Amino acid sequence: MTYTIGLATTFHDPALAIIGPDGEVVFAEATERYLQYKRAPNSEPDPVQRMEGLLKRYIPRDADVRIATSWSEDFTGFLDQMSRAGSFSLDALLKLSPELNRSLVPERTERALIASLHLGQQRAGLGTLLGLDRAFGKANVTGLTRYDHHLSHAAYACWSSPFTDAACLIVDGMGETGASAIFALADGKITEVKRHRGRESIGFYFGLVTDLAGFDQAKGEEWKIMGLAPYGKADGALMALLRRLYRIDGHKLSFADAATVRQVSAEILALRPIDALDQGWADLARCGQDVFAEMMEALLTETAALVPAENLVLAGGCALNSSFNGKIVGRHGISRVHVPSAPADDGNAIGAAWLAHAQANPDWRAPEGPQSPYLGSTVSTEPLERMAAWEPRLRKLAPEEVAPVTAQLLAEGKLIGWVQGKAEFGPRSLGNRSILADPRPANAKDLLNAKVKYREAFRPFAPSILAEHGPDWFENYQDAPYMERTLVWKQAMRERVPAVVHEDATGRLQSVTAERNPCYHALIQAFHALTGVPVVLNTSFNIMGKPILHTAEDAILMFYTSGLDALVVEDWLLVK
Repeated sequence: MTYTIGLATTFHDPALAIIGPDGEVVFAEATERYLQYKRAPNSEPDPVQRMEGLLKRYIPRDADVRIATSWSEDFTGFLDQMSRAGSFSLDALLKLSPELNRSLVPERTERALIASLHLGQQRAGLGTLLGLDRAFGKANVTGLTRYDHHLSHAAYACWSSPFTDAACLIVDGMGETGASAIFALADGKITEVKRHRGRESIGFYFGLVTDLAGFDQAKGEEWKIMGLAPYGKADGALMALLRRLYRIDGHKLSFADAATVRQVSAEILALRPIDALDQGWADLARCGQDVFAEMMEALLTETAALVPAENLVLAGGCALNSSFNGKIVGRHGISRVHVPSAPADDGNAIGAAWLAHAQANPDWRAPEGPQSPYLGSTVSTEPLERMAAWEPRLRKLAPEEVAPVTAQLLAEGKLIGWVQGKAEFGPRSLGNRSILADPRPANAKDLLNAKVKYREAFRPFAPSILAEHGPDWFENYQDAPYMERTLVWKQAMRERVPAVVHEDATGRLQSVTAERNPCYHALIQAFHALTGVPVVLNTSFNIMGKPILHTAEDAILMFYTSGLDALVVEDWLLVK
């Protein structure tokens, strides 16, 4: 009996997955949740202080354990050579230029990121090994296997999808040889079709736009570009400058040389408004998003030419661009698109683990998808049980009361923290670690920002909608289980839920079904019965700059220190 532990070992978004002997994902979670450290840069995915408890919970004492990571043996060997040559020393880094290079990031920064990546590969699995020793007094580890970065993306994305046949496009910041790759999924098997080579990437391009617009890609603020873009206009001068960064020759996307990159960046900075660092630069966000779409369209054209298919699987960090994702269906013969719940590097924990499991079990096929996103930690209600002795506003509900009582509070305009079941795997709250609000009041968004989230007014809040009502509320409705795409609201419905209608009349929706999440579906159904609206406003249970909460203590602290009106943790209700 062998369990597989998958580790996402990039310098950002580390994650851990545990796969059972039958290939089932029994646990998957980004490390930032446990550490409460946004994106957990340069952190190991399996900190030893948490592994003992996890291993005891999910793995039997006498089971064998294989470990898999998400960067290939050849590449990590190359990094070892660079390290031995002194390429990652401080002295070597000081000799590099701090100016932008062809990668669209500063040369010194690029080398420092690779140095951090190397450190992550060196310590991969150490926390698991020590955790096994602490948990069982022994470690039945059969070995550690390293898998190609983009193949890990493809394995997770394809095998978590509802497809057995599909084209697969991976686009991110960097891989072993380049920043994108094309795969074919046929009868459940994955084949590499084309790997792009070169240091430039669409992911780094979007990071550059993020910085130029007044935000910080190092903090993961690329999301702000998508939120701000609809407020900007298509400026011809900015578009012309951004288009100088790349060209498309046939199906080939290539980028400008370092001198052009630096010149374009300098000219854009010279045009940047004085208030951009405080408010962002809407016109550049709009143009940057438009050019991103042009680049992605070139890759989609190439993918369709090499792997013609009705089904598309899209992953890598660039697959978090929900604004673009919602516009793919109907182009290039594509009728269905699957983007997994964790398309960025955290998802590679599952991808690498599945690759190792498949290698050891050649006849294995992934279970029919889509994969549930509810794969993370549960919370203990023990702190609430202790609080009941002294907090008169706290009470335990009967299971059948949770949905109707919470729905009534929502209908009364209350802001509610909602914690149920297992945490979501991926960056978005999908009804288990959420802050919920009534989407009908026009001021609900401003109220939520002022009282709880404290984030920029231009960033939209997402709608969770009963899937059976989706076609009545959205144009060209598509099932969206993971908030992975934006769609356009129907004109007649926009004024009914103004708090979740963005400036461009879109919503980054979550389609909710009773099969996927019975508790959340029951809540929205109860709200629908009260209001006639099958939609609630759903945002992640955190404040700006912090990861989504991890424990009941996190939820309680946020309840008492923010403007939340009520907290529902499993069947416990706390109100102000």
